[in-house]
Amino acid sequence: MKEQPPSAKNKSMQNFYRPTWVEVDKSDFLFNLKKIKEYLKKDTKVLAIIKANGYGHGGIELAKEAVKAGIYGIGVSSIEEGIQFRKAGIKATILVLGSGYPLEHLSIASFWDLTPTISSMQGLHALSALSKKFGKKLEFHLKVDTGMGRVGVVAKDNAMLILKKIANMPDIKMVGMYTHFAVADTNALYTQSQLDSFNEVVKYARNLGFQFLAHAANTAGLISNKKTHLDMVRPGIALYGLSPFEHTKYNLKLKPVLSWKTKIIYLKKVPAGFCVSYGRTFVTNRASVIATLPVGYADGYSRILSNKADVLVRGKRCPIAGRITMDMMMVDVTGIKGVSIGDEVVLIGRQGKETIKIEELAKLQNTISYEVSCSISTRVPRVIV
Repeated sequence: MKEQPPSAKNKSMQNFYRPTWVEVDKSDFLFNLKKIKEYLKKDTKVLAIIKANGYGHGGIELAKEAVKAGIYGIGVSSIEEGIQFRKAGIKATILVLGSGYPLEHLSIASFWDLTPTISSMQGLHALSALSKKFGKKLEFHLKVDTGMGRVGVVAKDNAMLILKKIANMPDIKMVGMYTHFAVADTNALYTQSQLDSFNEVVKYARNLGFQFLAHAANTAGLISNKKTHLDMVRPGIALYGLSPFEHTKYNLKLKPVLSWKTKIIYLKKVPAGFCVSYGRTFVTNRASVIATLPVGYADGYSRILSNKADVLVRGKRCPIAGRITMDMMMVDVTGIKGVSIGDEVVLIGRQGKETIKIEELAKLQNTISYEVSCSISTRVPRVIV
């Protein structure tokens, strides 16, 4: 029997051989979930949004932790994501937030006990036909569009018409109704108007005799307006310790869950006037020490950050030198005492007294923190710590 290579023996490395990885702190994730729960009224349920591989953090392991912590269920974007969680042994309610199109795929959702979102009359008829075929009452959540303009039956008249239809379809069961806020992070008045429209539809549905969970609040909504909490909330970005607000400060103190690390794989001393990377966009103005890191834009570290962002080496900020390439990038480590091959480098997170936040990289890319974390490639291993 062949002996395993050294990194395969090292459990902390989890059988990856290129020294680039993401660390996800489950204790910080659970801390954030606890803080969110404490912020809600006692009976408000939590649907943890763990779509898109947990916003890039690693979905399955975090979903397991959330279920252990007693959440109502998990929100995913697609049937495929829901199936992954079921195969991983997760038995909690899983709501598929995305469109059910093509509608024949509702049978797959039913097979895996996934709760679909319905937002059209066609979807209702398709689900009803499946209920009759399978001989069981299938459950769903109705999506109401109050001003997001993405998917959902438009409030209020269209929503009321579809509710009348549902009232005459005893073979299916509406267990939830929800809407989504478009500008909860920036516009309180518009958000309140959305909430008012939704509450009107909810009241109408309950007068028809429906019993269901009403939910509207994403992270920005639940933090900025407690009136949005209703029966259930849908925290997403807050679970990962990130803020949905660009400028607003809020009292909910959360902890970033993700750190992104790599190691120096090559060092070289170069003279003044030396060019680094494609396009010769970085030219040394002094004798310098350049470190090569095994991470690039194929890993989700954006090429836009070339010559803009810093990384942390031995607790000090070091600038990226030249264009980021597909699988590698270079940093200027001139002046870092004792720097050597194998030194740990932090792309996102804390090292010593210095911290590089996801929000910092988002600002440099003129985007939002969501995109930065979601863009980290699946080829970068996630290590739960």
